Amino acid sequence: MKTMKEIAKLAGVSQATVSRVINNNPNVNPEIRKKVLEYIRKYNYQPNRIARSLVNNKSYLIGVVLPEISNPYFPEILESLEEEANRLQYNIVLAITNGSLQKEKEQIQMLLSRRVDGLIINPTDLTNIDHIKEIRKILPVVICAQDLDGFDFVSVDHYLAGKIVAKYLINKGHVNIGYVGYLKDKKFKGFYEEIKMNSIDFTDDNHLATPEDMLKLTENDSKKQEERLLNKIQKKSITAIYTINDIMATKIMNLLQKNDLKVPKNVSIVGFDNTILCNLTNPPLTSVAQPTMEIGSKSIDILTKKIEDKKLEVENEDKLEQIFLPPRLVVRKST
Repeated sequence: MKTMKEIAKLAGVSQATVSRVINNNPNVNPEIRKKVLEYIRKYNYQPNRIARSLVNNKSYLIGVVLPEISNPYFPEILESLEEEANRLQYNIVLAITNGSLQKEKEQIQMLLSRRVDGLIINPTDLTNIDHIKEIRKILPVVICAQDLDGFDFVSVDHYLAGKIVAKYLINKGHVNIGYVGYLKDKKFKGFYEEIKMNSIDFTDDNHLATPEDMLKLTENDSKKQEERLLNKIQKKSITAIYTINDIMATKIMNLLQKNDLKVPKNVSIVGFDNTILCNLTNPPLTSVAQPTMEIGSKSIDILTKKIEDKKLEVENEDKLEQIFLPPRLVVRKST
């Protein structure tokens, strides 16, 4: 394997230029950058990460805090984060919170002990973020796949997505629509605003279940929970159900089919995230697509830029990068 000195000699540049290319410094002529990268790839040159860390006082590690990986959506995000981080010569250290605020705080402390250069977080509770505010005073932080005032973030526009789902179902003739998820979620708020604008009724009975309620379908008293859900659906003559994610949509579909209700003949179902699950259900699931590759890559790009700048800019709202990506409804045979 070639050394940096040998790569520099082959490319006809200085070692400093090779170093700038490796560290993705923008102040390198594009043609020279291309030439250096060709030799780096040809000879599989690997920088000495320990030496780089000592010289730059950086670990080249990025902490990623996610609530779970059982939902296929988050592994898709993680794959994109890791691919972009590796491209920029960083590595990912993953921490899972299992939806626990206390565990989120503990995992963040673990990542700090690993000397990560920055954090990408999908927060457990957007209303309880004081600990994240404190961390941002010492490290760059980017909120991933959610939007949060006062922070850098990359997210699909959940509010707009909810409106798109509502418009679609209303145009299909549905007026009795159920919802599975959290009422505080922007996915619901956009949906609710749209149906109210169309004078469509939504009461407590239309809120069929929270994700916690859906977990009870796998517990000992699952029969009781199934009956409660079915009673709500029948009481309101529900003809369409909008869910917070594809996992919830799949559970609802299984429940309906188990009780001889046909999808979409009796009830249409819409999921959220457009994961691999959508093509594994029967019928295939209509769902809101999120550009996971773009969410991941842009989150890494924002974070690494702040790491390289070494300026947190926590008090200056004008310096924040807040990116909303457009949602897209992928229509399949569940509606």
